[in-house]
Amino acid sequence: MKIVYFGSDVFLRVFQHLLLNHEILALYTYRKEEDYFCERNVVALSRLHRIPVYYTRITEDRMAEYMDAAGCELFFIAEYSHKIPVPESPRFRGVNIHASLLPAGRSYYPIECAMERGVEETGVSIHKITSRIDGGDILAQRRFPIMPDEDSVDVYLKCAAAALDMTREVTGDFRRYWNGASPQTKTLPYWKRPENGIMTLRHDMTIAEAKSVYRKYNKLTGVIVNGLFFNVNELATGLYKIGAGDDDIIFVRESKILYGVVDGHLRLCISSDGREV
Repeated sequence: MKIVYFGSDVFLRVFQHLLLNHEILALYTYRKEEDYFCERNVVALSRLHRIPVYYTRITEDRMAEYMDAAGCELFFIAEYSHKIPVPESPRFRGVNIHASLLPAGRSYYPIECAMERGVEETGVSIHKITSRIDGGDILAQRRFPIMPDEDSVDVYLKCAAAALDMTREVTGDFRRYWNGASPQTKTLPYWKRPENGIMTLRHDMTIAEAKSVYRKYNKLTGVIVNGLFFNVNELATGLYKIGAGDDDIIFVRESKILYGVVDGHLRLCISSDGREV
């Protein structure tokens, strides 16, 4: 199939499979520093194979050009930051890989929101793209448990492995899966981005509480230093108490701090997103 691909490194192995077995006409991707996975590898592979790379949003006119002039047979979304337009053309075929068991978990942050809610089982869905976000007919699903010792990155990796198997099956017999897709019979609430307050580390937390926050939200986790908000890229802990107040922050390097909590300290690697609080 001729495919226009939208995504990042979250589903890198899916991209690699499509690259080897189909023709990718273009890659549409994005940059978002708070995400753990970036676009580095899909971009590098695209440039190696001379596939055009775009950071801009696609337009409906451009989609029509892909279908009419380039013969695009499938628009394939796998962890992309923008909603794409849905042409009314009967020739349009588009699918999305979504990291939840739809209809539950409609969200841009399905894994983090699932862990916020204490969900014990999640999975991956491949569904048709429609004008309703994450609302299209389901071509395939896989489910698996979220184990107590797994963090959000573990769950993303499990989703990626399941998505690769599903992609092989769906694209291997695409017409049958497309025609046999199951409508989503329920309309469940959209899971909004977790509030900044619950993802922000504080001095009055314990080490266990801080680790629990980072387990769920990873690089979405934040910390406030000198009135500025920073993303937490790495978290380790120590038992020595350096205090638990705003004055108890020790800069080791510009991007590394020791942050006092009630029963010890956090060793944080941080990056600024420029927000004042």
